[in-house]
Amino acid sequence: MRLDRDRRWLLFALFSGVPIAVGDLVLGAGHSLAGLLLICTLLAATRLDGPLTGSVALYVVVLAAGVAVWEGGLGERDVQVRLAVLALGGAYATWSAAQRVSHEGELTETSSVAQRAILQPTSFRLGGVAVCARYHSASPQALIGGDLYAFAHTSAGLRLLIGDVRGSGLEAVRLSAAAIGFFRDSAYTRPDLPAVLDATDRRLAAMLGAEDFVTALAAEFRTTDRPAATRVRLANCGHHPPLHLPADAPPRLLAPPEPTTPLGLHPMPVVQEAVLAPGDRMLFYTDGLAEARSPQGDMVDLAGLRSACSRAVLDEAADAVEEALLRHTDGALADDVAFILVESCPAVPSQDVRGASGARSRSVPAAGAASASHDRLRPYRKE
Repeated sequence: MRLDRDRRWLLFALFSGVPIAVGDLVLGAGHSLAGLLLICTLLAATRLDGPLTGSVALYVVVLAAGVAVWEGGLGERDVQVRLAVLALGGAYATWSAAQRVSHEGELTETSSVAQRAILQPTSFRLGGVAVCARYHSASPQALIGGDLYAFAHTSAGLRLLIGDVRGSGLEAVRLSAAAIGFFRDSAYTRPDLPAVLDATDRRLAAMLGAEDFVTALAAEFRTTDRPAATRVRLANCGHHPPLHLPADAPPRLLAPPEPTTPLGLHPMPVVQEAVLAPGDRMLFYTDGLAEARSPQGDMVDLAGLRSACSRAVLDEAADAVEEALLRHTDGALADDVAFILVESCPAVPSQDVRGASGARSRSVPAAGAASASHDRLRPYRKE
């Protein structure tokens, strides 16, 4: 996490001054390397906040003064000038670090507001499926990611997309919004999932950089002749496989038979099929959930979420998944989390859609949110 990275960088900045001080003592009073100690402060200013950079600046001045005392030259004018330069340089570096952190905070807040506007938690029941989608923002130390999800009620049945844009910040939010829009356009006009993803890929590729991509998983739900049973078709483009939670069997990951590239890299997904029997559920998720780690570094056990996912009411099950995840990470998420719970249920007329605010509407929501799985099923990495 970012706190650990800051701690390592602070130690690096502090210890960088040790060889410089030792070299100054070895060379003797006739030669001074004190000016090089400013490197420590500059290193701190590139990564750390104002208070930590100020601490390094103070450490540099004290270290230089200590060397001068050891060599017996603290009263000399040139030594005092060097100390003054180190102090002034440290003050400027501290101010600069504080300004940078403030600017980064404003950008992160802007990204967060934009992402929350795109990814609204929602619950609805449509045809033979009930759906509950949730988005949970990570800790303040984490960067805003490009998590996304979207729904489309089409003649082929309910179609959904969950994915994750490589990268973070405003650019990732912009690309996730574009991916949602392109998917919805294609979902209503293309006959099957590969065609939907192909059209989305071709439009999205024009907006992506050379190293950018979007992991994505599309699903289509259609009721069958069996009472309350739902046929599910899946097309996976480098994303984490969904977790199938049968009512009377152990959970299992529905890994694609032939892995393919993410969106933006011309994927050719192979369609999978599964059946949700009455009471069966399916969990779609991003890497914020699948790669969540405990303070000891242990990854979350996806199969262990079965108890949480099995709560009688779907909304309560989604709450239980969030609570289990926060317990596992001790409340410190390193990445945003988005997931969708889907349950096969008796077909009924379309019901109200309930968003996070409790407001009701008569249509399926446009989008919702987040960001992955164990080593043998690991999708494309975003780093």
